[in-house]
Amino acid sequence: KYASSLVPGITKEFNDIDEAMRLGFNWAKGPFEMLEEIGVKNFFDKVEEFKGNNFLENLSKNKNEDFYGERQKYTNIETLGKVKKTALTLDGNDSAKIYRFNEYNIVEFTTKANALDYNSMDALKKATDKPLIIINESMQFSAGVNLTYTMQFADKNDFKSIEKFIKYFQETCKHLKYSKHPVISAPSGLTLGGGFEVMVQSNFVASHTNIVVGLVETIVGLIPAGGGCKEMLARWLDTDEAKSDPNYAPLKVFDIIGYGRTATSPIEAEPMKYLKPDDKKIMNRNSLLEVSKKILEENKDFKAPEEHKFKLPGKAVRGEMDKILEKLYNNKVILDHGVEVAKELAHVLSGGDTTIDRSLSEDDLFKLELDAFMRLIETQKTQDRIKHTLSTGKPLIN
Repeated sequence: KYASSLVPGITKEFNDIDEAMRLGFNWAKGPFEMLEEIGVKNFFDKVEEFKGNNFLENLSKNKNEDFYGERQKYTNIETLGKVKKTALTLDGNDSAKIYRFNEYNIVEFTTKANALDYNSMDALKKATDKPLIIINESMQFSAGVNLTYTMQFADKNDFKSIEKFIKYFQETCKHLKYSKHPVISAPSGLTLGGGFEVMVQSNFVASHTNIVVGLVETIVGLIPAGGGCKEMLARWLDTDEAKSDPNYAPLKVFDIIGYGRTATSPIEAEPMKYLKPDDKKIMNRNSLLEVSKKILEENKDFKAPEEHKFKLPGKAVRGEMDKILEKLYNNKVILDHGVEVAKELAHVLSGGDTTIDRSLSEDDLFKLELDAFMRLIETQKTQDRIKHTLSTGKPLIN
């Protein structure tokens, strides 16, 4: 009602308000687009008082269900909202939908903030029988793993179920990366934690310029365990500096993940290796699907990448990491549990009990991530951090 009361006060064209909300506030749809989706009749069944509102008075007289008109929409842009109506079949579960087409599939997450759980992973895995595009109409790509879901098991001391979920998360992400069909992530908004891990283990990325991306698990007393540590190491190990200094990549990733650093645009994300130079960066959110489909067209002869091998320095670099932690602790930047979390992260990023002349597989890194995650989730202080963040939205420093 409020938005319609502004027509013609601040603008003669109501779709200007929709555009302002999309571009200025990153809304997926403007208020008038939502009105059309709700349906004019359904709207007026709920709304009684609108005297003096010229827009609603006129609309109530003609009850035009197609009041928006194609001329005012992005008629030449193929958005998810348009194409999913033409899907051959609709599959999925409570956490994600799978739209199946002749040439490709689409997965759309549907939970609150698109938080990820076992069902989310199940949908992704089932959708890789064809080229796959992971894209959402909602505000966020994914805010990460569903911590409420995880804590339901922790509260019952059912850590086996948590371990089973994390293993399945890892298995699914590896499946995405090495599927015989290409997988494209088209993120917009929050792409954090597990959401980043899904994106980074996709074969291609078409990113909206309005994105917040990063690995923030240490804030809640955990470490990335779905391949985030592994993939960040792989990217930093590929730099010229890392080729001459074996400690360079582990220390860089230790800094980025340890502080839970995020990037708020592709320009910020590239130097941190959250995005690669050849990832697509798209100004118009409505074009993400079209760009993703074009990537599929250009990669009909797609071949899955070869598995990465890691050579990490082990305890040689952990000594440097320990010095960093000692300084932060003495300066009261981190407290006791912050040190414990960081030491688990250091163990993973250094390669555990390895030496620089030994080659580690991706599965070796997955195992290090999983073991560190499980040791932390079983501690009371990590559980306190998670519960505090879930109830207040703020981090707990303990």
